[in-house]
Amino acid sequence: MINILIADNQTLTREGTKAVLAEILDIKIVGNAGSSIELEQMIIKLKPQVVIIDPNYNHRITIQDVKHIHKSFDFIHILILSNRQNRKGVSEVLNLGVRNYVFKECSREELVHAIYTTSKGEQFFCKNTFEVLFGSKLLPEKEDAIPVLSTREIEIVHLVAEGLTNREIAERLFLSIHTVKSHRKNIIKKLGFTFKNISDFASVIRANNNLI
Repeated sequence: MINILIADNQTLTREGTKAVLAEILDIKIVGNAGSSIELEQMIIKLKPQVVIIDPNYNHRITIQDVKHIHKSFDFIHILILSNRQNRKGVSEVLNLGVRNYVFKECSREELVHAIYTTSKGEQFFCKNTFEVLFGSKLLPEKEDAIPVLSTREIEIVHLVAEGLTNREIAERLFLSIHTVKSHRKNIIKKLGFTFKNISDFASVIRANNNLI
């Protein structure tokens, strides 16, 4: 059984999320919080495995709360469920070390998959998160153009996800190792967040290999 705590400023969102998950037998909603004070109190009292949180509405629940929870409660896995649909906003959360992010417009199946994956300490991005991070034109931004991964860069991401080393990728693509390393650095730079290594999100690619 996966115990879930929902934290969102909007009552309708909390109730809607509960309704969406109500029929999933191995998921249990143990509480819901509408403010940062309620959130911390419930975490201490209920000790949920997963906290589904939207830190993007006014100051009742903020990104600082996400940072605090991530650092203070090592038994908690955080899943962001948000309307925030720009690379800067998503990257701000990812840079805290949170690796699970879905948009509120995602499907029920994606949300459930995200909960299962998050509860195991693994990474999950919904399709729309990938579209933002990888530069899909479905979600354009006028003020901050999203860099698009090149065909070669996407190819390298897939090979990394398969577990290939730099040397193996270079041999597969008939490139020098230096060129492969340069591509990897460019991919990380384009995504706009501080992964230590492109391999850190290889598991995400494997879990979502039809998205790019």
